[in-house]
Amino acid sequence: MDKKANISLTHRYLLTGIGLGLYFGLFFRPLREPDYLYALFLAFVVGVVMTILHVWRERPSIRSLPLQFVTTCIKAAVVLILLEGRHLALAAGGRFGVILFTAIMGAITGLWFAYEQKRREGVNNA
Repeated sequence: MDKKANISLTHRYLLTGIGLGLYFGLFFRPLREPDYLYALFLAFVVGVVMTILHVWRERPSIRSLPLQFVTTCIKAAVVLILLEGRHLALAAGGRFGVILFTAIMGAITGLWFAYEQKRREGVNNA
């Protein structure tokens, strides 16, 4: 991947992350108390489902499955816990705090996904 395409990919993921973060902040209406254990349970379910799909589509070695499962669970847990964190941002900074929090977290998540995409393409090109 050349440098210009590399920057373009980063900008796309960054702007998409910020946009999604703004969406999740602007339209947040707290209807319940935050439940971090439920977020962790859902992350576990996401890990199971995504690992099953990975096995079905790519037929990886059995040795790679635990790492696939754990990394998927961690990524899902981070995103879901951050969504629950909107309650804390609302308590700390009001509506503006929620919007700022979700926009920043969206930007960081977008950069993380861009890094992962570049890393995977680097592995595929090797």
